[in-house]
Amino acid sequence: MSNRGRFGAAAQEVRAGLFELHNFSGPLHEQVRGLILCRIERGDWPAGTPIPPEVQLASAFGVSIGTVRKALDQLARDRILVRERGRGTFVKHGGAWRTEAGLRLCRANGEPIELDIALVATDYVVATAGEVSALRMLRPASIVPRALRLRREWRSEGRLIVVETISVDAARFPNLQFEIDPSAEALFPVYAEKYHAAVDRTAWTMRPLAESDARGAELRTGRGVTVMRCVRTAFDAKDTPLEISEQLIAFDDDLAVMASQ
Repeated sequence: MSNRGRFGAAAQEVRAGLFELHNFSGPLHEQVRGLILCRIERGDWPAGTPIPPEVQLASAFGVSIGTVRKALDQLARDRILVRERGRGTFVKHGGAWRTEAGLRLCRANGEPIELDIALVATDYVVATAGEVSALRMLRPASIVPRALRLRREWRSEGRLIVVETISVDAARFPNLQFEIDPSAEALFPVYAEKYHAAVDRTAWTMRPLAESDARGAELRTGRGVTVMRCVRTAFDAKDTPLEISEQLIAFDDDLAVMASQ
């Protein structure tokens, strides 16, 4: 089928499902992003096929081209879509993105929040005993295991809300710091696409960070803030740990965490 035929069929599917927008809340571009993602996950637009052009999507959704472009840009940053100059926007292979982080920050009322995530430090270091054990870094005695640590800061409306340290086996993910999109909430698509290490499941532990723990000082910016230490371990299909993400999260009355859909 030609791209024109695919675009037309896809656009009809969008128009037929316009009522689904009413099931989403939050900023308009997030609603559009959610609807597009639902259609992809449902199989309406299979991997490798183009989605309708921005003009058609804007007309079908009754929103501006700018709103559609913002939604598509986020899906591209999430590595769900890929843009090809002169050809269009295509759905990426599902195995690269279907496994998500499992939990997501949101407003206390469930609405999504705008996040600005930045990589602030990269360390290539000798792995600690804890990292060797947690990541199962088996090596001959003559080889020193090394870890790659990525420190990121998450901000919302300029306020620092998360300090994250991601630790991986440097031998398994060489040059990872040059492959990632620092603004992506999770690095799982990079593991799958660049290193053929797909995440199969995640495990979380959460507990309040002690008031005396200096690591939470930069997050305690006001009264009523509780800093939680959340540790996510990502495993592949063989149950081998791929990543440990330690997130120090500043919770207040307006910030919550919810399961990803």
